[in-house]
Amino acid sequence: MITTALPKTLDRLVQLLATHKPLKPAKARKLVLKAQVEVEDLMEYADFDHPVEDCYGRKLVYDGGFFEVMVMSWNPGHYSSIHNHGYTEWGVVQAFGTAQNNIFCIKDGQLHLAKKEILHAGDAIKVNHALIHQMGNPTTSRFVSLHVYGCNTRDQAVTADAKNFELEKNRISHTTGGAFFNLPEGQVYNFQPGIPPTAETFLHYAYRLMDYYNRQEDTPEIRELKRKLLRQMEACVC
Repeated sequence: MITTALPKTLDRLVQLLATHKPLKPAKARKLVLKAQVEVEDLMEYADFDHPVEDCYGRKLVYDGGFFEVMVMSWNPGHYSSIHNHGYTEWGVVQAFGTAQNNIFCIKDGQLHLAKKEILHAGDAIKVNHALIHQMGNPTTSRFVSLHVYGCNTRDQAVTADAKNFELEKNRISHTTGGAFFNLPEGQVYNFQPGIPPTAETFLHYAYRLMDYYNRQEDTPEIRELKRKLLRQMEACVC
């Protein structure tokens, strides 16, 4: 358990969460808003200069056993992969800038893009075990976001066994790492067959993935991944 000193408003948040077990998403959101976390207290955890292979900066602020507090850093135009949150049963994401949150659902055996929403600074959304989503920065300014994930039935690794939906590979990757595109094999410990996406869902995903490829070093591997993705996009519209 991490016990290092925290900035004032983050310490207030941790104390609120630690004394309210068990929790549900709605109650967790109320506690996050009650804590009134200030963006200045998040900036020491900001990581905008993260490796280009990562989709965003990711820093663990506090590990309370049955809950974790993290700070994510978002550069302009950068998006996560489509993912869930592993063992998480309840959680909250609070934006401190203008963020895009895309929510997906599984219906009739297909993965659907169910909802697109814009979060403004201070907005806080609930997270539950069933949530499949993708976050990103649609603006030209960078920002950070606060993430709280918890589980009433575990005392450690509450975000372990997270699933990344790799639509271009028709598979779901199990990882304890970030919700990044093109995860290295070393960060993946299991796979399962993918859920076929609708054409709209795949094209939405592919557009973000291509942006990611374009930020990488121009290697033969990346060029081949781009060509393959273009062929898949063409198949969706033909």
